[in-house]
Amino acid sequence: MHQIIYLLLGTMECLYVYMLKCLNKRGFSLVEILLVVSTASILVVGGFVSYRSFVKRLELNTSVNDVISALHLASERTLSSKENDQYGVRFEPTYYAIYKGFDWDVNDPNNEVFYFSDNVEYTDIWGNTFGVSVVFDRITGKTDHVGDIILRLVDDNDENRVIKISPSGRVGLAGTINLTDTRVIDSRHIHFALGWSLQGASDLELHFDDTVDVDETVVMADYFNPDETEFDWTGTIDVNGEPQTLRVHTHSLDEFDTVLCIHRDGRYNTKMLDVSVDGNAIASFTADGVPSVGVFGGTMSIQ
Repeated sequence: MHQIIYLLLGTMECLYVYMLKCLNKRGFSLVEILLVVSTASILVVGGFVSYRSFVKRLELNTSVNDVISALHLASERTLSSKENDQYGVRFEPTYYAIYKGFDWDVNDPNNEVFYFSDNVEYTDIWGNTFGVSVVFDRITGKTDHVGDIILRLVDDNDENRVIKISPSGRVGLAGTINLTDTRVIDSRHIHFALGWSLQGASDLELHFDDTVDVDETVVMADYFNPDETEFDWTGTIDVNGEPQTLRVHTHSLDEFDTVLCIHRDGRYNTKMLDVSVDGNAIASFTADGVPSVGVFGGTMSIQ
């Protein structure tokens, strides 16, 4: 935009110099005056049109970045189990909103509403401008939303940006994400109410099922607090050249019972995993992050 302004000012300066030279020599003829005025008018109008077009495209690009950020935020809140709920983003012609819960409630005072500028509007791949919601699953990060989110200029629909949302929950501008990637984004914050106590347990055992299986044993005594009412271990295991980062910790622990939490973030884990304590199977995860409870895992719940 600066280049347009500089060019306009430079051209106007040249016209001004030309007029001064003509004035010093012999004055202006009517044709010369009309020529200078017409040229200046064309430059001013052209510069204004270019400036307005630039401003509109800037507003469009800003809206696209803001929408992508909102979708990422809704996904992150869901996967981190904020307030033990899931989150989505609702799109309407003139605004979008981050909301809590599976169903959109326009009257919920907790909705975080963001309005598009007067030059930008929402549509989708079918050209519909009625509302649509993108909601993320609490355990996998996936979404059932099918189709693209399109933002476009109100007075120039050919000037648009396409936001892709894959079934796995990945979000980005068209061409920046792999839509065939259905790997689970995250499977964090799953509780296992064991029904028995981890106090006095010796080994946390991790078995990674791969082309060459990998077993890792964690000495639990190193990660208990002094009275063994808390256990918290985080580590990264190399599985045939691919690091797998996990966290296993307790939400509650006494001499009778344990609520254990296993964090297996799909962004950093790609291998099948079995988790045991002293040979007692707690949980298993597929490569895509789908969990199942083991024989000694008690009751599994999504938080």
